[in-house]
Amino acid sequence: MTRSTVDHSRAAAAARAIEYMRGHLAEPLQLADLARVVPFSPFHFHRLFRDVTSMTPARFLAALRMAEARRLLLHTGLTVTAISGYVGYTSAGTFTTQFTRLVGTSPGHFRQLARLLAGRPCYVLAEALRRARTEVVRPRLTLHLPDSTPDDLVLVGLRTAGESSDASTAWAVSAGGTGVPVVARPGTYHTRVVLVRGHSTVAQALVDEEPTSYLVGASDLLLPQDGRARARIAIQPPRPTDPPALAIGPVCRLVETLIGRVAPGRWSGPARPVGRHAPATPAIALWLRPGGFARR
Repeated sequence: MTRSTVDHSRAAAAARAIEYMRGHLAEPLQLADLARVVPFSPFHFHRLFRDVTSMTPARFLAALRMAEARRLLLHTGLTVTAISGYVGYTSAGTFTTQFTRLVGTSPGHFRQLARLLAGRPCYVLAEALRRARTEVVRPRLTLHLPDSTPDDLVLVGLRTAGESSDASTAWAVSAGGTGVPVVARPGTYHTRVVLVRGHSTVAQALVDEEPTSYLVGASDLLLPQDGRARARIAIQPPRPTDPPALAIGPVCRLVETLIGRVAPGRWSGPARPVGRHAPATPAIALWLRPGGFARR
């Protein structure tokens, strides 16, 4: 059996488990339940799933639940308590805490801002970002997007490699083809990129997950103690084994800025753009190109 055949078989097994998760979000799924779907032993399934998706089954399931919760918040009038039950939580408080950690804003705040975003194409937000753009000094994560236009919206997330949390350490948002500033200390990070097409709305990409509305990319990157690091991340349409793009929090902060609720350049939480007086740390230059993911 060739390596490509093995990789395809492993990806297909993970995809079957993910499809089962999607159909049983309200149920208290255990690792053994998912392993039987494939079927593999729980230990082998856990390792296979993490190798294919870069997330454990439990974290991927949590991401799917939060993605469905976002859809229900935007498209229905259900209460937060009712939605928490629909996606498998017995406690609305636990659900709210998990939602806020992974999505970057509370369920109620998300519903309000997602409805503001629902009918706005990304090129409107990108244009407003370009008008409001302020000077940014080092450090910054610079994205060059040959397959992007200035109308696209780009989200970049960094998570410290090996960290137990599945929430990103830092997020940044920018118009396509522009520099995306990200505060990050030297170290190794798992980097995720979401590029939302200018003709699409944020809701189409990050809530409804319409395949033609966005591209994704991921890679492990090293930020050295000194100097600039260069890396290449490929972007492509989402695959069945790619986790949902959860962190709409940066876009919510953007909307708050654009409608005057937050002063320009001031973001709360870990997703904070580099300010004029940010401490000096290394920068990364990234090139995103269509095609398969780059290998280190």
